[in-house]
Order: sequence, then C-alpha cells, then structure tokens
Amino acid sequence: MVARLAANEPQVRCREGTGPLAPLAAALNDLSARLVERGMSTEHFGLEALITQSPAMMITADANERIRFINYTLPGMTRAEVVGRNLYEFTDPEHSAYIQSQVRRVLATGEPVSYEIRPGLSAGPEWYGVNLSPVRSGTQVIGVTMILSDITDLKRTQFRLEQSNRELESFASVASHDLQEPLRKIQTFGERLKTTCAAALSPEGRDYLERMNSAAGRMRRLIDDLLSFSRVSSKAPTYVPVDLARIAREVLGDLETAIEQAGASITLGELPPLEAEPMQMRQLLQNLVSNALKFRREDVAPSVSLHATVDEDAGLCELRVADNGIGFDEKYLDRIFNVFQRLHGRGKYEGTGIGLAICRKIAERHGGSIDARSKPGQGATFIVKLPLKPIPPR
Repeated sequence: MVARLAANEPQVRCREGTGPLAPLAAALNDLSARLVERGMSTEHFGLEALITQSPAMMITADANERIRFINYTLPGMTRAEVVGRNLYEFTDPEHSAYIQSQVRRVLATGEPVSYEIRPGLSAGPEWYGVNLSPVRSGTQVIGVTMILSDITDLKRTQFRLEQSNRELESFASVASHDLQEPLRKIQTFGERLKTTCAAALSPEGRDYLERMNSAAGRMRRLIDDLLSFSRVSSKAPTYVPVDLARIAREVLGDLETAIEQAGASITLGELPPLEAEPMQMRQLLQNLVSNALKFRREDVAPSVSLHATVDEDAGLCELRVADNGIGFDEKYLDRIFNVFQRLHGRGKYEGTGIGLAICRKIAERHGGSIDARSKPGQGATFIVKLPLKPIPPR
C-alpha cells in the first residue's frame, strides 16, 4: 500500500490536454505510437492504454523489492525518480512491516495474497483493497505486482451494516429478556396449578394445562435459540488455539444422557488443533451431534461418527459428522441451513429449526463453509470446512 499518493490521480489519461499531467500524457502517446510503428499489436497497444487509464493503482517490484513500474504520480516526484527505489520508501511506516511480510510471502510461495488496509491519509481514499500477485519467468518468481483499489464506499456500507446488526442484536437481546419473564411466570403458575389443583380439574382442563405449559416451554427454547443465533456475531471474533479433539470429548460428555437414552454408538476420530473461537466450536459440534441423535430411524440404534482431515497446503480442516438416521432429500439442501426451516413436523421431532442455521453462521464467521450429503433413509453427513488459521477482519 503506497501511502504518499497524489489523491489517487492516475499518472496518465492517455489523451492530450493541459495541466500537470499533460507532459506525461503526451509522452505516453508518443511511446505508444513508437510501439505501433515497431509492429506492436493493437491488443498490446490497448493493454498499455488500459493500464495507464485504470483508476486502480498499479506497481511492479522485482525480487529485491525495488519498484520497476508505477502508473500514478507521487507528490513532487517524477516516475523516473521513483523507479528503482525500494518499495517501502513510499509506504506508511505504520503498515510497512505488514506489507513487507505479505510481499515476501508472495515472493516465497508464488501464491497471490489479498488484504484490506487503511492508509490514514488526509487526502485520498480511506480504505484500499490490495491484491499482490507473483511475476514469473518460467517457474521462477522474479517479482510481484501490487494493485490497489479504492474500497472506501464498500467499507462504509459494511460499517453501516455492522452497526445496524449490532443494534438489531441489542434489540433482540432486550426483547428476548422481556419475553422470558412472563413466560417464566406462565410456567411457574402452571406448575403450581398442576400441583395444587390437578384433582379438581376435569380431564379436559388438565389437557389444556399441559398444552399451555408445553407451548410456554417451546417459546422459551425458541427465544434461547434466537439469542444463541444472534450472539454468534454480536462481538468481534477472537481466535485462539483450540484443541478440537478435547472440545469434542467434552461435548460427548455433556450429551452422555441423550446418547445413553438413544442407545447410540459414537465413533470419535482424530480432530486437529486450529485457531477459532472455543465456545463457537463447542456450539458447532454440539448442534451437529444433537441433530444426529434427534433424527434417528425407529428401531435402529443411532451410529454417529466424527472425524476430520487436514489439507496443510490449503490450510483447511474438513470436519465430517456422519449418522445412520432418517436422512433427507438433497433437493432441500438450501433450506436446512436457514432459520426456522424444518423438513419434519414438530410433533415427531422437537426443535426450533435454528440449530443448523447457527452451524452455518459459525462456519462462515470463521471463513469456512458447511454442506451436507444425504439420501432419505440412508443417514446424513455434514461437512464443515474451516481454515486452520482464520484471518480476522482488519
């Protein structure tokens, strides 16, 4: 990210005119004419014009991190005075170490890198999106290109959305708390009525009482699940080293009663360490295992397996939770990860329809994804892909 920029003004507009850029524009036109006279193709000529007119800032540096090409001006300097100098002479000191680490990563690995950065200048864009890519000669990386795009409007929109989300989450939390209190009273007095007056109630009255308590219980579970859903993104992420295997063992311990009641067998394979939010990893595993226990086939003992594979080159962990339950038709795949979406009636399978939506939100918050494979009556496998080291937003 070049810090001392002339208000994002491209160096050349490739047309004649007046003003400080006119000599450079004329020089480029003369250069382009000479290239055409030498047999340069019109495609190549068009590429030259495209680069110099682009609103994006472009820099090329060699393997020694010295500037070899730049398509915009620096205050008080010509392009000739910039070319050949160290790239980091023109970067904001606050960000130099980070930019250097990213450039050297591209030079070392040959893999492109993207990041966002805020230069903190009095003039020019507030935010840049930066794309670094290798320059190759055969298989050898001989340099790096840096393209900077103004993403100020995008970031402002993102901040407004984040603020709106925070306000909605705060409202949801307050509203849910206010709803919980009357529900607690309904359940409390319902239980007292059942204890003290059950004998005086008719069968029909007792049925009404049971329905009331049951409805209040469902409402409380729904509110709790909505709060869990909103809390997933209510705070800035804090990623720390997480022992996924230990968390899985603790989750299975918490679900011990449900596992015994279902007569389920659980197979726990190797799970890798990664960087994540520990509580959300616990939520993810608990929801997936609970889901496998809930949607079991009648007269078939549930069998659930958890295992993972790691792709070190891609920096990804693929977690799989498989069961032998009722399964589902994959044409409903898009529905099952949405809030309140259910494929089965509440009477047979309890729940609010939020658990898998929470799983998707957790996976995406960590820069990953969730998918599933299934057939009716043949169980389901949920596949969660998580980066071993998620990149927190800058």
